[in-house]
Amino acid sequence: MSEGAIEIPRERWLESFNLLSKEYYGRAATIEVIGMDVGDEEVAEAQPLQGFSYDPAGSMAGDVMVEVGDAGTPYETHHIRHPRAVRVAETQPGIEADVWIESEEGDSTLVRLRPFPELPEPGMA
Repeated sequence: MSEGAIEIPRERWLESFNLLSKEYYGRAATIEVIGMDVGDEEVAEAQPLQGFSYDPAGSMAGDVMVEVGDAGTPYETHHIRHPRAVRVAETQPGIEADVWIESEEGDSTLVRLRPFPELPEPGMA
């Protein structure tokens, strides 16, 4: 996790996830799960961020979903059950951020949001 991470209070999760979704939509999202049982496991690499979802009420009350993928391919949804803490470090606000979500089960999910590399100009190789 990057230095300067700020813990988001639970009562601001909905607002914060909506803002992150809007601000980082389409950025390259890499999702890594870190847990005692599984070690480190990358579940998505450099996929366009579609958004974060947090529903404080309903059938999956309190859970967080991270949707990534590109148009024309199935979106992948990473489901984080029973989160207990959310920390965000905007290393370059609006350009790069790390979102760290800890679950009550002891697993953590790190979502790294980065710009996609720019393509070279045509004829420049």
